[in-house]
Amino acid sequence: MFANGDPLLQLELFEMSEIRKVPGYDSPNPMVRAHGPGPEGASCRECAHLYGKRYNRIYYKCGLRGDTNGPGTDHRVRWSACARYEEG
Repeated sequence: MFANGDPLLQLELFEMSEIRKVPGYDSPNPMVRAHGPGPEGASCRECAHLYGKRYNRIYYKCGLRGDTNGPGTDHRVRWSACARYEEG
């Protein structure tokens, strides 16, 4: 059991501490919020860090974000690329 008894609060605090926000960027991509935008017109689909995990469908993940084996680290291929973008 967690110290305050609320596992969702603990998860929220963990996720918030992992992502540092770059001022002025409000993007659905947590990597853009953390590192700033990447090259103009580039998307995560072309990035070397993107990989897919195949189960009953493909769940895309960013190798720079980590992988919790859950929906919290699912990554959208159409998101705008972040500053850590590497053509792959």
